[in-house]
Amino acid sequence: MEIFKKILQKIPSFSSKGRHALTFLNISQSLGAVNDNLFKFVMAFLLIDTLGKQEASSILSAIGAIYVIPFLLFSSSAGILADRFSKQKLLVLMKVAEMLIMVCAIIAFSSKSVGGCYTLLFFLSVHSALFGPSKYGIIRELVPANALSKANGSVTSFTYLAMIVGTFLASFLTEVTHRSFSIIACICLLIAIGGFFSALALPATLPQGSNKKISPLFISEIYRTLKHTRTIRHLFPAILGSSFFLMIGAFTQLNIIPFAMQSLNLQEIAGGYLFLVTALGIALGSYLGGKASKKNIELGLSCLTGIGIALSFLALALFSTSLIKTLFCLFFIGLLGGAFVVPFDTFIQLSSEDEKRGQTIAATNFLSFLGVFFASCFVYFFNEICGLSPAKSFAVIGGMTLVVSLLFCLRLSDLFLSFFSLKIFRHCTRFIPPSTKEIEKKENLVLVLEKASWQQALLLAGLFSNLHFLVPRKSRQRRWFYSFFYSIHQIGEEVEMQLLPQITKPYIDKGLLPCLILDKGLPQKKELFSLFSSFPYVVNVKSVIDPASGKRTFTFKPF
Repeated sequence: MEIFKKILQKIPSFSSKGRHALTFLNISQSLGAVNDNLFKFVMAFLLIDTLGKQEASSILSAIGAIYVIPFLLFSSSAGILADRFSKQKLLVLMKVAEMLIMVCAIIAFSSKSVGGCYTLLFFLSVHSALFGPSKYGIIRELVPANALSKANGSVTSFTYLAMIVGTFLASFLTEVTHRSFSIIACICLLIAIGGFFSALALPATLPQGSNKKISPLFISEIYRTLKHTRTIRHLFPAILGSSFFLMIGAFTQLNIIPFAMQSLNLQEIAGGYLFLVTALGIALGSYLGGKASKKNIELGLSCLTGIGIALSFLALALFSTSLIKTLFCLFFIGLLGGAFVVPFDTFIQLSSEDEKRGQTIAATNFLSFLGVFFASCFVYFFNEICGLSPAKSFAVIGGMTLVVSLLFCLRLSDLFLSFFSLKIFRHCTRFIPPSTKEIEKKENLVLVLEKASWQQALLLAGLFSNLHFLVPRKSRQRRWFYSFFYSIHQIGEEVEMQLLPQITKPYIDKGLLPCLILDKGLPQKKELFSLFSSFPYVVNVKSVIDPASGKRTFTFKPF
């Protein structure tokens, strides 16, 4: 570790942040993404040429599996390094490693060495695994918190634009060079050199003060990190959401070439072109998702777009023989996917503790590339073992995505219901949102919504993103489906009002806003006043008709 530290100290860097810091980061990581995709696809074309087209699915599965192994082995170490050392200097060092890998690729591609290609792919993946935590962790150090959503949207957008360029160049250069793969490897080297100088131009960043040492028991390190994230509200589901996105993205990228060859009767190179449409959609969706979020982190948007992705996969399987409809489906998978992942990535960076941000991102990378590994296994299992066509494989992934998205809607129900109410449901009803500024300033707040319907409760959820509903049981009957929602809880019968202060206290202590849902009127005010006189700030919420507009609104009256 001391030798590694001395090497990093010799790497030069700028002394001030500079307003173009994010631009340099975008250039550096984008050129890396170009090289990753260019190398992988050109390698796939070379191996298909060498081993035969009948081996296409097996080759692509092997490429996906080999690429993911270093992320599983070294993600934890990469996170620890990112927390101990300057992220900028780590990025520069990784770019030096990338240049060396591409020098070796020239030799391997010239000799068409199958073993050499797979070995270099492994080392390129090691480089990417070590690059990831520093790349994402440094964003929080370069931009303020209120610009994080926009910055993540920009970085994700540029990443997938780079994937477009890399995937396009793989097919394009293979054609124009008449499959002269050694020339393409030289171009990869030039791209790596450009990434090195961009990383060198990044401003200096300081270590975060972590003294944690690398452990060979990386699985236990990742487990402890993930266990810690469960103590932070919604952080662990956000990690799972980001990881799931990479899995379905990897499956799409790997399955699209067999899909193009079998369903559309195209050449394997055309399959590379098809993925460009998805990558273009992801780039646009990431940009729009980051811009739409502005200063907020809309995990509710991720829940909704996940359902859209599932439906797009099912539509892709249904219209698999039509090139035009396939292109539309692939574009919408990408567009919705970009809007799906940006809130998750932003939430992870913002909610992680400073001294553990690298380790948290590393744990996310581990799960993400475990998902990529499963994607490779799914391609092989569905297409080779089960004998499903690539189109039917997309249908299976669509069904899986639908189930996972619904689970996210339930687990993030406070944010999902708030987003759904605010962006969609409110506009379908005659509703005027009241001002909540004064209410939100109050500490130890409890809402009581009397004579309530679920329509009113949903409208109220659009006003507060941390609202949790407390629903009294009737005659000791438990409604089983409430237990699936993170933000809906059953409590004792309505007559047990004397227990309300101690029931609401655990939610208030967690920074949540409890709301008691009553389908009848309130008990006597004197009774409630005596209960809450020494406890929280209790507000009676009533749904009323605004006399001026004739539309429904809420009134807030303290007891």
